[in-house]
Amino acid sequence: MRSVADDLTTRARIRDAAIVLFGRDGFSRATIRSVAAQAGVSPGLVIHHFGSKAALREACDQHVLRQTAGQGKEKTDPDATRLLIQDYLDHPDHYASEITYIRRTLSDESEAGDAFFDAVVSQTEDILRSGIQAGTIREVDDLRAVAVVIASNSLSLLMLGRHASRALGAPVTGPHGIGPEMLRKLTLPALDIYTHGLYADTRFLDAAREVLQTRKPEGSMPREPRDSRPGVA
Repeated sequence: MRSVADDLTTRARIRDAAIVLFGRDGFSRATIRSVAAQAGVSPGLVIHHFGSKAALREACDQHVLRQTAGQGKEKTDPDATRLLIQDYLDHPDHYASEITYIRRTLSDESEAGDAFFDAVVSQTEDILRSGIQAGTIREVDDLRAVAVVIASNSLSLLMLGRHASRALGAPVTGPHGIGPEMLRKLTLPALDIYTHGLYADTRFLDAAREVLQTRKPEGSMPREPRDSRPGVA
């Protein structure tokens, strides 16, 4: 994780060590003792700072979410986006633990994993709202649904990074597969789709809107009247 110099306290070292181990080994397999060894402290000191392994995980989640929120807000500003891309190309190792941790968290079918995804969606809503206010993102009809689509697309790349690298013929870098070469190959196509769209006109959108706006939701169809004559079911 990228911890600034004034954040390199004992608590921050423990948190960063936990992010590495929880991402690499999984929350259930990583232990307080192994986190302590990674951070160069005693297990008692880990408990002193966080109280429990669950509380330590929550602190890790919050830290990673703060990092992703900051990166997301940078993506609403073209100049900040340029710097973010350049930083990843120059220092991909600074992002490795964060990416691995997110992948592990999202694959964990637990309340903590669900809460992490929900937080990413909420962050994406905030980013969209900021971009709309800044004039860099157009207005959308359903902000929450668009946030879910964008968050899912972004996170799926983290989950499928190794396969995407193979499909693109890019070097598979680390367990997550998202290296500088893949970023070079995917950044422009992704931004082109977000900027110009994919379809040449609105026919696909119009067709879907026609069906979804005229078809009633499941369970709302009127029931056929029952025949009230005796002996007729």
